[in-house]
Amino acid sequence: MLLDVAMAVPEWVATLARTQFTGNDDEATGVRFIASKRVENSDLVTQQNRLYLPIDFVAANLIGLLSLEERTTANLVGDIGQPRKRIRTETEAERMRKKPKAAGREHGGLRVRVYARCGFVSYLLLTRWDGSGGTVIKGEELKVFRSWSALKKGDKIDFWAFRSGGELCFAIGRP
Repeated sequence: MLLDVAMAVPEWVATLARTQFTGNDDEATGVRFIASKRVENSDLVTQQNRLYLPIDFVAANLIGLLSLEERTTANLVGDIGQPRKRIRTETEAERMRKKPKAAGREHGGLRVRVYARCGFVSYLLLTRWDGSGGTVIKGEELKVFRSWSALKKGDKIDFWAFRSGGELCFAIGRP
């Protein structure tokens, strides 16, 4: 089941969204289910520094929430889930010929706020990797987010999205 319109918003997500919308207990609006998944070991490895979003859910539930500008910034244009051929500028190509990179390419991405179930917020990036076509949430604060979330391999987690001040926000945690 990719999208269940009748799916009730969990109270912890509604509370986070209400606080962001109004600062009080008004009804949370605009909260949308994005995905469910089991936490894999690769989601916890700090070297990879990313939280992978299931491709089918991204296509069905997330893309429609993003403006064309946001999709472009997040590298989510074209066929979702398909590797993208990256076009390098002449300067980038020259730099790569001269010196191999020690770390992966800087992907950039759409800046998003990501809330743990406890209310802790991290400022991360939503992007799609060129090579695998996978959509990920990544960034420097991901290690701290994982700590506050206490994620463990095999945990079932849900991704919910809402907007606050026009900015895309995610609430990620155990159901």
